[in-house]
Amino acid sequence: MADMLAKNARVHDRLPRGTDFTKAEYDEIQNQLNAMSLLSDADRDPIYLAFSAAHLSALVAALREMDLATQRWAVSTYIQILSVLPRPPANVYLRRFLRAPGAAGLPGLVARHFVAGIECMRPSGPGHLCALLADLLVWCSTHMGDDRRAAVDKALRDKVAAKVRGLCRRPDLRRLPEGERDDMDRLPAMMRSIDSQPAGSYVKATRRELAKGIPSQKRCGVCRQAAGMTCSQCKAVRYCSTECQTKGWKSGHNLTCWRMLDADGHDF
Repeated sequence: MADMLAKNARVHDRLPRGTDFTKAEYDEIQNQLNAMSLLSDADRDPIYLAFSAAHLSALVAALREMDLATQRWAVSTYIQILSVLPRPPANVYLRRFLRAPGAAGLPGLVARHFVAGIECMRPSGPGHLCALLADLLVWCSTHMGDDRRAAVDKALRDKVAAKVRGLCRRPDLRRLPEGERDDMDRLPAMMRSIDSQPAGSYVKATRRELAKGIPSQKRCGVCRQAAGMTCSQCKAVRYCSTECQTKGWKSGHNLTCWRMLDADGHDF
Protein backbone atom coordinates (compact mmCIF):
# COMPACT_ATOMS: atom_id res chain seq x y z
CA MET A 1 0.00 0.00 0.00
CA ALA A 2 2.94 2.34 0.57
CA ASP A 3 4.09 1.86 -3.01
CA MET A 4 0.53 2.33 -4.25
CA LEU A 5 0.25 5.63 -2.40
CA ALA A 6 3.53 6.80 -3.91
CA LYS A 7 2.35 5.76 -7.37
CA ASN A 8 -1.05 7.44 -7.03
CA ALA A 9 0.58 10.62 -5.72
CA ARG A 10 3.10 10.57 -8.58
CA VAL A 11 5.96 10.92 -6.15
CA HIS A 12 8.46 9.50 -8.63
CA ASP A 13 6.58 10.20 -11.86
CA ARG A 14 6.59 13.91 -11.15
CA LEU A 15 3.94 16.28 -12.35
CA PRO A 16 5.11 18.74 -15.02
CA ARG A 17 5.59 22.27 -13.75
CA GLY A 18 2.31 24.13 -13.58
CA THR A 19 0.24 20.93 -13.86
CA ASP A 20 -1.95 19.93 -10.94
CA PHE A 21 -3.59 16.62 -10.13
CA THR A 22 -6.70 15.90 -12.12
CA LYS A 23 -9.91 15.53 -10.13
CA ALA A 24 -9.73 11.76 -10.62
CA GLU A 25 -6.12 11.60 -9.38
CA TYR A 26 -6.91 13.79 -6.40
CA ASP A 27 -9.96 11.72 -5.46
CA GLU A 28 -8.01 8.46 -5.76
CA ILE A 29 -5.34 9.67 -3.33
CA GLN A 30 -7.89 11.02 -0.88
CA ASN A 31 -9.85 7.77 -0.99
CA GLN A 32 -6.70 5.81 -0.21
CA LEU A 33 -5.68 8.10 2.65
CA ASN A 34 -9.16 7.97 4.14
CA ALA A 35 -9.28 4.18 3.81
CA MET A 36 -5.93 3.93 5.59
CA SER A 37 -7.20 6.17 8.38
CA LEU A 38 -9.77 3.48 9.21
CA LEU A 39 -7.05 0.93 9.92
CA SER A 40 -5.78 0.30 13.41
CA ASP A 41 -2.49 1.92 14.38
CA ALA A 42 -0.86 -1.52 14.30
CA ASP A 43 -1.92 -2.00 10.68
CA ARG A 44 -1.51 1.59 9.46
CA ASP A 45 1.82 2.58 10.99
CA PRO A 46 3.91 -0.07 9.17
CA ILE A 47 2.50 1.17 5.86
CA TYR A 48 3.48 4.74 6.61
CA LEU A 49 6.87 3.65 7.92
CA ALA A 50 7.46 1.80 4.66
CA PHE A 51 6.45 4.95 2.78
CA SER A 52 8.84 7.01 4.90
CA ALA A 53 11.72 4.68 4.11
CA ALA A 54 11.17 4.30 0.38
CA HIS A 55 9.42 7.46 -0.77
CA LEU A 56 9.87 10.34 1.71
CA SER A 57 13.00 11.73 0.07
CA ALA A 58 11.39 11.67 -3.36
CA LEU A 59 8.19 13.29 -2.08
CA VAL A 60 10.11 16.18 -0.54
CA ALA A 61 12.21 16.61 -3.69
CA ALA A 62 9.03 16.79 -5.77
CA LEU A 63 7.39 19.20 -3.33
CA ARG A 64 10.31 21.60 -3.68
CA GLU A 65 9.58 21.94 -7.40
CA MET A 66 5.87 22.67 -7.01
CA ASP A 67 4.09 26.00 -7.19
CA LEU A 68 1.11 26.48 -4.89
CA ALA A 69 -0.51 28.92 -7.31
CA THR A 70 -0.80 26.35 -10.10
CA GLN A 71 -0.53 23.05 -8.20
CA ARG A 72 -2.68 23.63 -5.16
CA TRP A 73 -4.09 20.11 -4.92
CA ALA A 74 -0.68 18.49 -5.36
CA VAL A 75 1.09 20.74 -2.84
CA SER A 76 -1.72 20.30 -0.32
CA THR A 77 -1.73 16.53 -0.79
CA TYR A 78 2.03 16.17 -0.36
CA ILE A 79 1.98 18.19 2.84
CA GLN A 80 -1.06 16.22 3.95
CA ILE A 81 0.89 12.99 3.50
CA LEU A 82 3.78 14.40 5.53
CA SER A 83 1.34 15.31 8.30
CA VAL A 84 -0.11 11.81 8.68
CA LEU A 85 3.20 9.94 8.86
CA PRO A 86 4.12 8.61 12.31
CA ARG A 87 5.86 11.39 14.20
CA PRO A 88 9.67 11.43 14.55
CA PRO A 89 10.01 9.71 17.94
CA ALA A 90 8.17 6.69 16.50
CA ASN A 91 9.46 7.01 12.93
CA VAL A 92 13.18 6.42 12.60
CA TYR A 93 13.08 7.04 8.84
CA LEU A 94 11.49 10.46 9.21
CA ARG A 95 13.85 11.26 12.07
CA ARG A 96 16.88 10.37 9.98
CA PHE A 97 15.60 12.41 7.05
CA LEU A 98 14.95 15.53 9.12
CA ARG A 99 18.48 15.43 10.50
CA ALA A 100 20.04 14.97 7.05
CA PRO A 101 20.99 17.56 4.40
CA GLY A 102 17.98 16.57 2.29
CA ALA A 103 15.70 18.30 4.79
CA ALA A 104 17.35 21.69 4.27
CA GLY A 105 14.69 24.33 3.73
CA LEU A 106 11.76 21.94 4.26
CA PRO A 107 10.47 23.64 7.44
CA GLY A 108 10.39 27.03 5.74
CA LEU A 109 8.78 25.57 2.63
CA VAL A 110 5.96 23.93 4.58
CA ALA A 111 5.52 27.05 6.72
CA ARG A 112 5.21 29.30 3.66
CA HIS A 113 2.61 27.05 2.07
CA PHE A 114 0.72 26.86 5.36
CA VAL A 115 0.60 30.65 5.65
CA ALA A 116 -0.38 31.05 1.99
CA GLY A 117 -3.26 28.67 2.52
CA ILE A 118 -3.24 25.01 1.58
CA GLU A 119 -6.24 22.71 1.63
CA CYS A 120 -6.85 20.99 4.97
CA MET A 121 -8.20 17.61 3.99
CA ARG A 122 -9.18 14.63 6.08
CA PRO A 123 -7.70 12.45 7.46
CA SER A 124 -5.32 15.35 8.03
CA GLY A 125 -6.46 18.73 9.30
CA PRO A 126 -5.25 22.00 10.85
CA GLY A 127 -4.11 20.21 13.99
CA HIS A 128 -2.07 17.70 12.00
CA LEU A 129 -0.44 20.52 10.06
CA CYS A 130 0.45 22.32 13.29
CA ALA A 131 1.92 19.10 14.69
CA LEU A 132 3.96 18.68 11.49
CA LEU A 133 5.31 22.22 11.77
CA ALA A 134 6.17 21.64 15.42
CA ASP A 135 8.06 18.47 14.50
CA LEU A 136 9.98 20.29 11.77
CA LEU A 137 10.95 23.00 14.25
CA VAL A 138 12.12 20.48 16.83
CA TRP A 139 13.93 17.92 14.69
CA CYS A 140 15.49 20.04 11.94
CA SER A 141 18.65 22.05 12.47
CA THR A 142 18.20 25.50 13.99
CA HIS A 143 20.85 26.70 11.53
CA MET A 144 18.15 26.73 8.85
CA GLY A 145 16.58 29.78 10.48
CA ASP A 146 17.94 33.30 10.17
CA ASP A 147 18.20 33.79 13.94
CA ARG A 148 19.45 30.26 14.70
CA ARG A 149 16.59 29.80 17.18
CA ALA A 150 14.61 27.40 15.00
CA ALA A 151 14.55 25.95 11.49
CA VAL A 152 12.13 28.64 10.26
CA ASP A 153 13.00 32.33 9.91
CA LYS A 154 11.68 34.65 12.62
CA ALA A 155 9.33 36.66 10.39
CA LEU A 156 7.84 33.48 8.97
CA ARG A 157 7.39 32.00 12.45
CA ASP A 158 5.41 35.10 13.39
CA LYS A 159 3.21 34.67 10.32
CA VAL A 160 2.60 31.01 11.17
CA ALA A 161 1.64 31.90 14.74
CA ALA A 162 -0.75 34.60 13.50
CA LYS A 163 -2.27 32.17 11.01
CA VAL A 164 -2.86 29.57 13.73
CA ARG A 165 -4.41 32.12 16.09
CA GLY A 166 -6.78 33.11 13.30
CA LEU A 167 -7.72 29.49 12.67
CA CYS A 168 -8.37 28.94 16.37
CA ARG A 169 -10.96 31.73 16.29
CA ARG A 170 -12.95 30.12 13.49
CA PRO A 171 -16.23 28.69 14.86
CA ASP A 172 -16.17 25.72 12.48
CA LEU A 173 -12.77 24.60 13.77
CA ARG A 174 -13.91 24.57 17.37
CA ARG A 175 -15.55 21.23 16.60
CA LEU A 176 -12.20 19.59 15.89
CA PRO A 177 -11.13 16.69 18.11
CA GLU A 178 -9.50 17.81 21.33
CA GLY A 179 -6.09 16.48 20.32
CA GLU A 180 -6.08 18.58 17.15
CA ARG A 181 -7.14 21.70 19.02
CA ASP A 182 -4.34 21.07 21.50
CA ASP A 183 -1.82 20.86 18.66
CA MET A 184 -3.13 24.16 17.29
CA ASP A 185 -2.85 25.83 20.69
CA ARG A 186 0.60 24.36 21.28
CA LEU A 187 2.29 25.73 18.16
CA PRO A 188 1.99 29.49 18.94
CA ALA A 189 3.04 28.76 22.52
CA MET A 190 6.05 26.92 21.15
CA MET A 191 6.91 29.93 19.00
CA ARG A 192 6.83 32.18 22.06
CA SER A 193 9.14 29.84 23.95
CA ILE A 194 11.55 29.74 21.02
CA ASP A 195 11.68 33.54 20.96
CA SER A 196 11.97 34.03 24.72
CA GLN A 197 14.83 31.61 25.40
CA PRO A 198 18.48 31.77 24.31
CA ALA A 199 19.05 30.91 20.66
CA GLY A 200 18.36 27.24 19.98
CA SER A 201 17.96 26.29 23.63
CA TYR A 202 14.23 25.53 23.56
CA VAL A 203 14.48 23.37 20.45
CA LYS A 204 17.48 21.46 21.75
CA ALA A 205 15.91 20.89 25.17
CA THR A 206 12.66 19.67 23.59
CA ARG A 207 14.54 17.35 21.26
CA ARG A 208 16.51 15.89 24.18
CA GLU A 209 13.31 15.31 26.14
CA LEU A 210 11.60 13.57 23.23
CA ALA A 211 14.71 11.49 22.57
CA LYS A 212 14.41 9.95 26.03
CA GLY A 213 11.59 7.80 24.69
CA ILE A 214 13.64 6.55 21.75
CA PRO A 215 15.58 3.30 22.33
CA SER A 216 19.31 3.90 22.51
CA GLN A 217 21.20 3.09 19.32
CA LYS A 218 24.06 1.83 21.47
CA ARG A 219 21.99 -0.94 23.04
CA CYS A 220 20.67 -4.22 21.71
CA GLY A 221 17.10 -3.87 20.49
CA VAL A 222 16.17 -7.09 22.27
CA CYS A 223 18.11 -7.51 25.51
CA ARG A 224 19.34 -3.89 25.93
CA GLN A 225 22.95 -4.99 26.38
CA ALA A 226 25.83 -3.25 24.61
CA ALA A 227 25.46 -3.85 20.87
CA GLY A 228 28.02 -4.23 18.12
CA MET A 229 25.83 -5.26 15.19
CA THR A 230 23.46 -3.12 13.11
CA CYS A 231 20.54 -4.29 11.01
CA SER A 232 21.97 -4.25 7.50
CA GLN A 233 18.68 -3.25 5.88
CA CYS A 234 17.16 -0.41 7.91
CA LYS A 235 20.35 0.50 9.81
CA ALA A 236 18.08 1.63 12.62
CA VAL A 237 18.33 -1.18 15.18
CA ARG A 238 21.41 -2.67 16.81
CA TYR A 239 21.95 -6.11 18.28
CA CYS A 240 24.48 -7.80 20.51
CA SER A 241 24.34 -11.15 18.72
CA THR A 242 22.78 -13.05 15.83
CA GLU A 243 20.53 -14.77 18.37
CA CYS A 244 19.03 -11.46 19.47
CA GLN A 245 18.78 -10.32 15.87
CA THR A 246 16.74 -13.41 15.04
CA LYS A 247 14.53 -12.90 18.08
CA GLY A 248 14.01 -9.26 17.17
CA TRP A 249 13.07 -10.09 13.60
CA LYS A 250 10.52 -12.69 14.65
CA SER A 251 9.05 -10.47 17.37
CA GLY A 252 8.12 -7.59 15.09
CA HIS A 253 11.14 -5.96 13.48
CA ASN A 254 10.21 -7.68 10.22
CA LEU A 255 7.13 -5.42 10.09
CA THR A 256 9.05 -2.13 10.31
CA CYS A 257 12.37 -2.86 8.59
CA TRP A 258 13.03 -1.36 5.16
CA ARG A 259 15.92 0.10 3.21
CA MET A 260 15.81 3.87 3.31
CA LEU A 261 16.17 5.41 -0.13
CA ASP A 262 17.08 8.87 -1.33
CA ALA A 263 15.20 10.79 -4.00
CA ASP A 264 17.05 8.91 -6.75
CA GLY A 265 16.36 5.47 -5.33
CA HIS A 266 19.83 4.93 -3.88
CA ASP A 267 20.63 3.99 -0.30
CA PHE A 268 20.01 6.98 1.94
